[in-house]
This record gives sequence, structure tokens and C-alpha cells, in this order.
Amino acid sequence: MINKKLGLMALLAGCAVGKIIAGDFNSYAVGDVLVGFRNGGANDLVVDAGPVTALTGASPNQRIPITQYTSGQINAAFGNADGVDWSAFTWLSDNTLFVTQARTVLNAQTGAYQANSSSVQHNTDVRMATIPPGALFNIAYNGANTATAVIEPDSISTYHTGSSYANAWSGAYGGYFNGTFSGSVGNPENTTPGDFNTSGTVVRSDFYQLSPVTGFGYGTFLGYFEMATDGTLTYVAYPSTVPVIQSISHSGNVSTIKYTAGLYGTYTLRGTNTLSSGVAATNWPALTTLPNANPSTVQIYQDTDSSNVKFYIITAQ
Repeated sequence: MINKKLGLMALLAGCAVGKIIAGDFNSYAVGDVLVGFRNGGANDLVVDAGPVTALTGASPNQRIPITQYTSGQINAAFGNADGVDWSAFTWLSDNTLFVTQARTVLNAQTGAYQANSSSVQHNTDVRMATIPPGALFNIAYNGANTATAVIEPDSISTYHTGSSYANAWSGAYGGYFNGTFSGSVGNPENTTPGDFNTSGTVVRSDFYQLSPVTGFGYGTFLGYFEMATDGTLTYVAYPSTVPVIQSISHSGNVSTIKYTAGLYGTYTLRGTNTLSSGVAATNWPALTTLPNANPSTVQIYQDTDSSNVKFYIITAQ
């Protein structure tokens, strides 16, 4: 008698698309996400991408295009998106920081930043807070400027009128918001390759929330920003990890399925006794919702079924 169980794996990624509520440098609010671009030349580009709550309140795998600037403004500021340094960040009144960290491997999440005390993180808040008035001061600097995206001189440093992104970032210490930001690992700025415009490959930076701590604590991973080769950005919230069936063993009427899932998203184990070209695998009967778990940890689920042949798949959304 044939008595075997077969395992398959698939990812059904959610494709919901949202849009950040528009920011505005004329009425910048604490908690609006700033995106800063520079390339060591004459200009910077600073974007008010709207409230961070639009990102933190998004659904897992939701893709949110950052529409407050255009590739045309990237070109007006830098010629193209080659060799551009960029980061996204903001702060709250309680000195919570939100900061990107550049990925060195495209599909691998970075290690979380270490959070610091309220007083330490306040020093970074103060540095970041010089950027919106600098953008507002230069809103008429370039004909391509809008209320949400401002091309500005790279060298502004007069604090009563604000600061350029480059100056706020570099300062006397050469980076990391004038040395005020210390996340222990990683770099808030990502740098596109010299051939980025023609490479056809995106770059990504993870986005972390750093609530002030007393003692020791890590930031919370929220999602990542993905830059296309034309310089435009999309934010991906709480990305689910591709689920993988590691192995299936069978004894009696019980199949033991070993698998990995992820921290975000909804993972569903599905099974069928027959394969049909008219039934998509994502429509197979759902057996159970699998718990979220660290993707490096192998999980176990046992399915009781007396049939001789059964196929399994894990979908994620």
C-alpha cells in the first residue's frame, strides 16, 4: 500500500498598496518622516514623507510608495541616482527615534540597533530638528522644489534658519548626525552604486524604532525602504519571511511537518489529497494558522490524516 506524504512550499505575499499622508515643510510636524539625499556635491534633496504613523500602522507586506518627491527631482539635484547617500528618519517628543539602517545583503535583514537613554537620543533629535527649517528656508532655491521635496544648497549651516541635510548629518564629526547617533551596528545612510542608474538592482534599508531605555535594549524592526534605480522609494511594512517546509515524516495516521515561518504576516498550512490543474495551491483547504516565530527556529506541526497521499503547502500574507 502506498503511504506517503508530500510537502510543497509557496509564498503568497500580500500586495496591498497604501500612500503616506502628504507632509509639508510649511507646517512640518514632529513625527513626519524625513528622507535626506546627498552626494557630496552642490545640492541635497530633503523630503517630508508624512507622519510615521502611516508606516507603523500599515499591514504586514503593505507596499507604500513615497510619492512626496519624484525621480525628476533626483535628476534635478544630482543628475541621476548614481552614488547618492540617503537615509530616512524622524523623532517623537518623548525622544523616540526612527532610523534606517543600510542593508549590506539585499534580502537579509540587518541586526537591530541598540537603543539609548532619553537624554542621549535627545541629542540626535536636536540635530534632526534643524533640517525642516533649512528646507523651508530654501523652498524657492530650485524651480523643481515643492512643499514636500526641497533641493537645497549642501552647505547651509546657519542654525537660526536651519541646516542642510548634509550638514546636519556630517557636522564636525563627519557623520551619524554629528556623532550624536550611536546604534552600535550599521549605518543609517545607504549609498547607491556608481552604476545604479543602469544596474537594474534595487537597494534596501531597514527601518527601526528606538524607544528610549534605561540600561540596555534593542530597537524594533518595522520594515524596509526600497530604492529603485530611478531614485524613487517604496516602503514595505513588516515583511513576512518566505515560509519553508524543512521536512515531513509519517507514522501511522500522523504526518510531522517541520517548517520555518517568520515574525510578521499570517502563515497558513494547507493540504490536499489530490492535485488538480483547476485548483490553485493557494486555494487548497486550510489546515491551521501557523504561529509567528523567528525564521531561524524550526517549528513542528502534526497533521492526522489516514489518506495514503497528501500534499502540503504553506502560504503567507
